[in-house]
Amino acid sequence: MLGKSAFVIALASAALVASALSGCKGSASFNAGSEPAAAPTPTPPPPPPPPPPPAAVTPPPAVEAPKSAAVVKGDSVQIPGQIEFDTGKATFKAGGGSDAVVDQLKKFLDENPKVTKLRVEGHTDNVGVAAENLTLSGQRALTVKNAAIAKGVAKERLLAVGFGQTKPIADNTTDDGKAKNRRTEFRIAEIGGKPYLGQKEDGGGKVFE
Repeated sequence: MLGKSAFVIALASAALVASALSGCKGSASFNAGSEPAAAPTPTPPPPPPPPPPPAAVTPPPAVEAPKSAAVVKGDSVQIPGQIEFDTGKATFKAGGGSDAVVDQLKKFLDENPKVTKLRVEGHTDNVGVAAENLTLSGQRALTVKNAAIAKGVAKERLLAVGFGQTKPIADNTTDDGKAKNRRTEFRIAEIGGKPYLGQKEDGGGKVFE
């Protein structure tokens, strides 16, 4: 058995060891073998803004078609320019203004639907045989009618009539007078399907078809 003094020494040593152990507190963390922490998921960027609405397109201003230059006096439809034919024939003279006159004729009829029939009159001077001049004048009127139909005028609205040399407007003894007598005239024959001014549809001439 230990003596009293030895027992006291042993207790003192045990107290010192306990005190040393209580002052050495520590901890250890062991992650060996564990998976690495996942990286945080990035926040997606915001969606792009919607495109601006398309700007309103302003249509170009409508261009008004030029109106007919025809002037109406009584039953006469006077159109600027002149129908020109080859000498002694019923064909348009090349380079003449016939086509422009026919264009104006179509515009007039387009703008005046109440004119249901228009008479195309052919006239000649007194050179040659009267019967032949009558035929030539009618064939020329028919040429004008067909040219207008080709541009879109309804054939029912046009009447080709020949007068030959029977209605001169100038002196046939002069070249200038003869030139004036060789002419094409346009006259209103019907309004709304009824004779205009109570006149005959053919105006007293010979109809050519």
